Amino acid sequence: MNPETLYSWSAVLPPLVILIAAVISLVVDLFVRPGSRLVPWIAFFGLVAGFAASAALWGRSELAFSGFWNLSNYALFFDALFCTAAGVVVLLSMTQEGHRGYFPGEYYILLQFSVIGMMVMASANELITLIIGLETMSLPAYVLVGLNRGDRRATEGALKYFLLGAFATAFLVYGTALLYGAAATTRFGDLALFLNMHPGSPGTLLHAGAGLLLVGLGFKIASVPFHMWAPDAYQAAPTPITAFMATAMKAAGLAAVLRIFGILFAEHAPALKQALWVLALASMIVGNLAAVVQANLKRMLAYSSIAHVGYILTAVVASQPSASPMGGVSVFFYVVAYALMTLGAFAVLVVAGGGTDRRETLPDLAGFAGKHPTLALAMAIFMISLSGIPPTAGFFGKFYAFGAAVQSGYIGLAVVGVLTSVVGVFYYLRVVVYMYMKSAEKSFQAGPRPLYADATVLLLAAAVAFVGLFPQNLLQLARAAFASLF
Repeated sequence: MNPETLYSWSAVLPPLVILIAAVISLVVDLFVRPGSRLVPWIAFFGLVAGFAASAALWGRSELAFSGFWNLSNYALFFDALFCTAAGVVVLLSMTQEGHRGYFPGEYYILLQFSVIGMMVMASANELITLIIGLETMSLPAYVLVGLNRGDRRATEGALKYFLLGAFATAFLVYGTALLYGAAATTRFGDLALFLNMHPGSPGTLLHAGAGLLLVGLGFKIASVPFHMWAPDAYQAAPTPITAFMATAMKAAGLAAVLRIFGILFAEHAPALKQALWVLALASMIVGNLAAVVQANLKRMLAYSSIAHVGYILTAVVASQPSASPMGGVSVFFYVVAYALMTLGAFAVLVVAGGGTDRRETLPDLAGFAGKHPTLALAMAIFMISLSGIPPTAGFFGKFYAFGAAVQSGYIGLAVVGVLTSVVGVFYYLRVVVYMYMKSAEKSFQAGPRPLYADATVLLLAAAVAFVGLFPQNLLQLARAAFASLF
């Protein structure tokens, strides 16, 4: 690791690029006519530049801004994922025909600032910086969920999201205060040193602080029992924003969970391991069982995301950095695989709805394969992969996560994961059955859509298939990202 530096602007290049694009978008939006697509295209190419900056810095390691910023493959891996997910969301947002009045310029500006917050979270080297990043990510999201002010459902979902998000932040701040009281530091490196000096009994105050952090982050990633806001917020938000929340925002929260509980406290606080074990178990069971009874596809995917959080937490529980890195590595792999699958599923809903949110229920997809065979095939790939059927990205994500759990001695958790995955097969393949085996009760023709809409869906389907056929490529990147923190 390079010595700490006071300022290193190259270390913050990815978020800096997006910040510049956001400021340009803010200025340009003052002068363009309503409905102009100049602002979203600026946002899109800013995100592409952010991805390129992350790729260009890959392999570099540096502590910057007096040690508060940690540039590493760990952060760059997630930065690239955030830019990819947000770029797809921008394209999906432009696809919606309501864009002319429904997605004004501030929509894309808020989206960019939310991504900047995620990048701050991934690169934060201490808890206060992490919380600042988390709030920078969350505040625009509260607005984006309730952007359609004429829809009472959107207002209700945004209000629930905001209130519970505020409570979650309070838990995080209080937990940070307790950790500072116990160890006199908020830096991850100094906290690790404190834990190594007190391996047997890190102290009640430190346990309490870490427990409050777990509660706060549990809200942010929508793990059970902190998930109650997710289904309503996901259903109320515009479909592209639902995709953004289910992928990029969830990945940011999981990056923090892995850093704190999969690395920092992984081998020094057995009680926290047990708490994570309970969260993983509850999320897998509740998420899958609740998804079975959903007819609304956005609510089904909301509960599905809760179930997948349980699978990823299983890998976090199995994380034992000094013994076997596979638990942490599988978190990286699973987060990318899940993001590609879920983005693809929401992309099909946007394109199939003719640029609106009208096609949200299972009956709406009846006979879809006959009218849109290519989109139906892509949706089938996403559903099969989400269910974990081999050889798909979802299968290898679960294979590595459950394999790490077995290696670390959490056999019962892995068994529950496998059994709940079988439940998931039912509601995922039900979507395929409706598309291919049910006749449509009403005619629904998707309206005209730009070429990049179909291209986005097909590229996501190709990415899911590629990861499933060649998992070693992503696995090598995941290993490099996880190893960069040690």
